[in-house]
Amino acid sequence: TVLDLKKALRRHVQLRQARQGGVQHLSWKYIWRTYHLTYAGEKLADDRKKLREYGIRNRDEVSFIKKLRK
Repeated sequence: TVLDLKKALRRHVQLRQARQGGVQHLSWKYIWRTYHLTYAGEKLADDRKKLREYGIRNRDEVSFIKKLRK
């Protein structure tokens, strides 16, 4: 699911930061409030949706895009 992907991203970034000795704490609440995860121009907005429904497979690249103000 999209939620599992978000958790995996969080874990990956935390491990990478620990290895490189970078910033110890990131506010993930702020990140998810400020950015959308996107794949092929489509926002991954529903956390319960399966990645397969968006057409995401292994080794596909997702990116962050800044949310616009309402």
